Amino acid sequence: MAMDGSAQCVKSVFLAFLLLSSIKWLLVPTYRSTDFDVHRNWLAITHHLPLAEWYFDDVNGTTVHTLDYPPLFAFFEAALSNNAVTTSLLNNGLLDERCLELLPDSIDDDGGPTTATSTSDRCVRFQRATVIL
Repeated sequence: MAMDGSAQCVKSVFLAFLLLSSIKWLLVPTYRSTDFDVHRNWLAITHHLPLAEWYFDDVNGTTVHTLDYPPLFAFFEAALSNNAVTTSLLNNGLLDERCLELLPDSIDDDGGPTTATSTSDRCVRFQRATVIL
């Protein structure tokens, strides 16, 4: 039975989406930007602190990522860090605990802020999966 035009179009879009998502997933461990540190920091803040302290977190006077992102982003991060899936990943060792720890920032070789942690590939995959999905 032959497909009509709209069914063929839907199939093509789905296959393109699947291909592009697969390529993105393969590139997950290849780079980290400063957005990675911001994302990790916000996951930690919203996981550990009450709402009233989100924009005032200051670990040892060195956290630089807290005041420049809007509340909608903070609530998105709170949803990612406080749900059954994330809890299950943490409990089963599939997500690194340090991915959600409140950590001070340090200065990288180029003079810019970076989180004072060696993040695991599990943490990177988790963060990239939240962006891809």
